[in-house]
Amino acid sequence: MLVTFIINECDFYNFLFYYKIMSYRDQENKGFASKVLHNIIVGLLDLLYPRICFGCNKSFDEEEKGYICQMCLESIQQNDSKRCYKCGLELGIGVYSTDNGCHECKRANLSFERGFFVSGYYGPLKEIISQYKYNKHEFLAKPLGDLLVEHLLCQGIVSEIDVIVPVPLHWKKKLKRGFNQSELIAKRISRELSIPISVNNLFHKKNTLSQTQLSRTERQKNVTDAFVVRKSKMFSKKQILLIDDVLTTGITASECARILIKAGAKKVFLLALARSRL
Repeated sequence: MLVTFIINECDFYNFLFYYKIMSYRDQENKGFASKVLHNIIVGLLDLLYPRICFGCNKSFDEEEKGYICQMCLESIQQNDSKRCYKCGLELGIGVYSTDNGCHECKRANLSFERGFFVSGYYGPLKEIISQYKYNKHEFLAKPLGDLLVEHLLCQGIVSEIDVIVPVPLHWKKKLKRGFNQSELIAKRISRELSIPISVNNLFHKKNTLSQTQLSRTERQKNVTDAFVVRKSKMFSKKQILLIDDVLTTGITASECARILIKAGAKKVFLLALARSRL
């Protein structure tokens, strides 16, 4: 940290010297002053507010950028657990999955075609999602969205997607949290992959209880008829990518998918950051 400060102090004097003679230099050299000033500002910010990884809470190496360290990124991306083709449940010894799903999602009668998940809900990813949702760190939508983009590109279905739809929040919950976590990462995916997004057409009309502490039966009852499509024509014959942050039982995502299909959607795929268990 001290070395960084000394280097940046040298940058500061270089900048002052350059500023005095800049009028005699070519216009092309103005980029040098901007770069030095940027290094000074970054160095001072690192000194006053050390950058830490939101996955492991450790300080960044000087060359690392962003909000997630390389070690945590590798830990998240290298998760190679065998998962159910449809619901993403981590499969144990003797448990298998077909194109129709495993015993878990067959019991749940899930309405989406297939689910895609970056990882299980544990380790660095769990901590980052928690920081994102409950500590109101909206800026984490960018790295989380990028994780989903990278994962989706590996699945070979991007060309099949007509429109992206985030799982909606009721307006009271959105007002309390300040943002819809699924919506922000959905916008990032839409921007990076140039796929249209529909934010308000799938509408959360009923202010449901939080699903966190509810049983499977209570969760199903809680979300039944909670969603509605305002303009069915927008989703008619479309293949939709539904975006969520964490899938536990799949009941909320499945209800959204059911309503989308009822409105005329051809297929609904699910993309979520993590697969949890009740």
